[in-house]
Amino acid sequence: MPSKKFQVIWSKSAAFDLKSIVTFIAKDSPQNARDVLARIKRECKMLESFPNLGKVPAELEALQIGGYRELSISPWRVFYKKLLNQVFVVAVVDSRRDLEDALWNRLMR
Repeated sequence: MPSKKFQVIWSKSAAFDLKSIVTFIAKDSPQNARDVLARIKRECKMLESFPNLGKVPAELEALQIGGYRELSISPWRVFYKKLLNQVFVVAVVDSRRDLEDALWNRLMR
């Protein structure tokens, strides 16, 4: 029996995060930027078959904000939420940054 496929949808904000990461890396190394982009997209594609692959983010769990999971693609954290047969990627954050600061900066853009 084939596994259920989920549609992975990137929010505008998450797509902006990814573009910013790739653009920043490309300043020094276009090849590294292409590799990073391919790696993140490949890992996120796995969510089509395994939407519960990631773990529950400890910071959100502590704040009792439920429903979100994260993939750790070092050094980035990809946050997403599964709803019905869709997985919504909502943010890509550098794991070396404080999550609260990263989310605050997101609200300020």
